[in-house]
Amino acid sequence: MGTVNKLPGVSGGLVALLTGFYIEMINSLRKINLKIIPLIFKLNFSKINKNYNGLFLFIILTGIVISYFTTSKLLDFLFNNYELFVWSAFFGMILASNFILIQNLKNWDFNSFIPIISGLILGLIISFTDPIEENKNLMFIFFCGFISVSGMIIPGLSGSFLLILLGNYKLLLIDSVNSLYNSLLILIGIESNISHNLELLKIVLVFTLGSILGLILLSNFLSYLIRKHEETVNQFIIGFVFGSLIILWPWNHAIEESLINDNLDITFPKLTEITNIISIIWICIGLITVLSINNYVKKKN
Repeated sequence: MGTVNKLPGVSGGLVALLTGFYIEMINSLRKINLKIIPLIFKLNFSKINKNYNGLFLFIILTGIVISYFTTSKLLDFLFNNYELFVWSAFFGMILASNFILIQNLKNWDFNSFIPIISGLILGLIISFTDPIEENKNLMFIFFCGFISVSGMIIPGLSGSFLLILLGNYKLLLIDSVNSLYNSLLILIGIESNISHNLELLKIVLVFTLGSILGLILLSNFLSYLIRKHEETVNQFIIGFVFGSLIILWPWNHAIEESLINDNLDITFPKLTEITNIISIIWICIGLITVLSINNYVKKKN
């Protein structure tokens, strides 16, 4: 989930929803309050685990942190060398996950299409919105953290793409992460030829604080919505995912750099080229992979 959170257009919440731990994650985050702080300082891990599902949340948090320094590096390599194929695979995976959401809807009537169309319109608006310029103001950085964490909470909404629209994707998910990584290397004595970038480290701290607050508040709000209006929420997500699929369209060449600097340019593939045929195969692989995982999870459950 941490890995895909870094990709523009892909939602970590969809991964959680697809693999079956989304509801548990939302309900666990909803339990977090100020009473957990003294337990952390006392290192009372057994009570944290009992009252807040601590081990579960710790595993998710650890996976997110590790992904920024490991699997995200692998994805950077794949994007640089196999950009079209990677986007094709992700397009197929997200498309399949939306089919699963549609399959799980219990009721279909005229009222069902109102939230679906609303989500579709919002997804299209976000897909075609031009990004603003980079902003290092700490209040704005805090706001970016609060907003970007929505990708973990709301399936189909990409926090990374929201950061692109806010102009701070490169600053917060590339430059700041690399600065933190370099500082860790200095602290453990591996590197001596580089120096700490205090400004970027301060930005990382403020961004993290905003993300934590957003995680807690948004999870409470969404938990309420799911309890009261689960079917409507799922219908809205289905429409939103279809609307935001334009961001993932493999042939629009919208990797990180071009998304930051240019408008989204939709192009259609020529099926006479072998590269495009392979890309379509990768879309099918993405579809089959997600549908297979979903069937496996259903059998296990």
